[in-house]
Amino acid sequence: MNLETVRFYEKEGLLPPASRSASGYRQFGEATVERLEFVKRAKALGFSLDEIRELLVLQDKNDHSCVEVRDRLQKKLSVVLAKKAELGRLEEHLRSALRKCNRQLKECGSEHAEQCPVLKQMAGPREIK
Repeated sequence: MNLETVRFYEKEGLLPPASRSASGYRQFGEATVERLEFVKRAKALGFSLDEIRELLVLQDKNDHSCVEVRDRLQKKLSVVLAKKAELGRLEEHLRSALRKCNRQLKECGSEHAEQCPVLKQMAGPREIK
């Protein structure tokens, strides 16, 4: 992990300040290394720093708060599924726009078609829904 990232995590309170050697180098104990790994894994699951901070509090309390962790995981999964659906809709819009461009270029027989249907659609009046 990048040293700047470690400093940032210290500043954000995710890690305790590192002890220093006599020459001023940071020294990390096993507990800090494990905490860094925790943060890294939580980031890989898509948790924000605020959410990771909350998970660390739960871990530090060591009260076997599996229900709370499950609820946070379910919430994160719901967010991911919503984003996935949104990306799916975006993909379909982009594919549709690309088909329109390809169709126009095929009809014109030139890569320099003057009337791009996608630009025309974007510039047109906005639909009210």
